[in-house]
Amino acid sequence: MERERRLTLRLPDLLAIPLVGHFLRWRHARTSAQAVLLLAALMLLYDGFFGPPLAPKNLAGVLPWVHWRGFVVLSLLLLGNWFCFACPFLLPRRFAQRWFRPRLAWPHWLPGKWVAVLLLLVFFWAYEAFDLWASPLLTAWVALAYFVGAFVVDGLFRGAAFCKHVCPIGQFNFMGSLLSPTQVTIRNPAVCTSCRTKDCIRGRFS
Repeated sequence: MERERRLTLRLPDLLAIPLVGHFLRWRHARTSAQAVLLLAALMLLYDGFFGPPLAPKNLAGVLPWVHWRGFVVLSLLLLGNWFCFACPFLLPRRFAQRWFRPRLAWPHWLPGKWVAVLLLLVFFWAYEAFDLWASPLLTAWVALAYFVGAFVVDGLFRGAAFCKHVCPIGQFNFMGSLLSPTQVTIRNPAVCTSCRTKDCIRGRFS
């Protein structure tokens, strides 16, 4: 136990880094990061549907399969699961919550992670079977389906159902983030000992 505590204390504290820590403490940090990736996703969709069909000359052929994939790998190995922090797929649904909120609970007969695992396997198969990396149009359709899926699932089911049960990218990133040198951990054990509500585990909102 003591050895585990010593190892945990050696991990870098991102909140202590001047610029990074200031940004992460900002209340609009996640929304601003999501907005940047949403803008990039909209550019990808436009170029994928209306741009040149040659993948190296199309943003939909270069951005997701070269730049984004490389960024995700480096991020997972160095910083952790930053893509889920800045995920653009949920931003439209968050704005839509001002007018309507989900009312259904996730079905008990659907296993927790098996839907996401199945979708991840389907994606791996489709990537090779349809040469997604070489087709900007198909890539744009996949991205659009992701936005629609996130909007519909979170629009129907409570409790961030898309992230927890459906999103294949999130499950892949979750497994990869286990190799990261950073993690969400306890800074002051006394705070956790005296806490009565346990918001970090139970959440603050239903």
